Amino acid sequence: MIRQAALSLLVLSLTLIGMFAGGQSATREPLPTCTEAEQAAALAALAPYATTADGGFVTLEDGRFSAGGQPFTARGFNYYPSRYPWRRFLTETDGDSVSVELDLLRSVGANTLRIFLWHEALFQCPGSGAVPVAASFERLDEFIRAAAERDLRLIVTLNDLTDLENYPLYSDPAHARAQTAFIVERYRAEPAILAWDVRNEGDIDYGSNQTVKLNVFPREQVLGWLAAAAEQVRALDSNHLITAGWYLDAEATAPYVDFVSFHHWYDAAGLLERIQALQAATDKPLLLEEVGYSTQRMNDDDQARTLREVTTLAEREGLLGWLIWTAFDFPTDRSCYPSPCLSPDNAEHYFGIWRTDYSAKPALDALTFAD
Repeated sequence: MIRQAALSLLVLSLTLIGMFAGGQSATREPLPTCTEAEQAAALAALAPYATTADGGFVTLEDGRFSAGGQPFTARGFNYYPSRYPWRRFLTETDGDSVSVELDLLRSVGANTLRIFLWHEALFQCPGSGAVPVAASFERLDEFIRAAAERDLRLIVTLNDLTDLENYPLYSDPAHARAQTAFIVERYRAEPAILAWDVRNEGDIDYGSNQTVKLNVFPREQVLGWLAAAAEQVRALDSNHLITAGWYLDAEATAPYVDFVSFHHWYDAAGLLERIQALQAATDKPLLLEEVGYSTQRMNDDDQARTLREVTTLAEREGLLGWLIWTAFDFPTDRSCYPSPCLSPDNAEHYFGIWRTDYSAKPALDALTFAD
């Protein structure tokens, strides 16, 4: 998700310069709080999560995913509903449209989806810790159950679209830790979840992105946070694997994760170099977690050809699998938030394998989801 992360960095205020000494902001707006009665009411409004039928957790055996005692290769997509991307996912998503899309994804053989949790949508009154928004969690519950019903495994990305300015994530604020704990504890018994992805492209926040040169946070601070966050998740949940989807510095995550997830936006030759470099740097298994090509920047046939080349290479090199960015194109009137809005008609909207009317691009026929 390099594009969205880059945009987030570009809009950071210049007041960030000199802001982080030991990870503390020089000036902070106080976080909203709830009364004890309001906190109790919020917790009472959210029913406990009902775990889906026991399908067995995904594990690692001899450097491969295993599900139900059988080898499992992740083949699928990074997923937002076509009409509810980014910040709309947990605030507006309707179950009927999700069902249509998940049926479509499963019908072609996809077995894994990666989703992104925006904590601001899931919680209120952050000054009071983890106070849930029942409607948002109910949408998430419904989505997880819908995926499980279709035998789709989920990589769930925590700490996405996070605060990097007022109470920056990498200063490890108490409310962020409490919110992560709430999510992990709620779903730790859910076998449809393949893994927790602790943070999306955190290496961009210390300047690994060659396009955006805002080196806002020290590398050591980000990696120190990653170590602590992974330790927290592991202590709370022994059922699920842990990863962190980094962009260019994925080998740096190896000490803290069960498998190394990396993102790639170039051709197959570049992918082979990335794989070889990562294999030389770590013996942890590798997942090609994001790879994709916009059909505004290349024609449909070139998208199909390039995706065939990179996914074939990932399989040949013995990776844990591959996840395309993205399943669906995003309409320009739905990809910004809040309404009403209209995004520029740019390449970001055209990475999908399906168009907004659910017609398939040639890339669908170029991908092989079955063994």
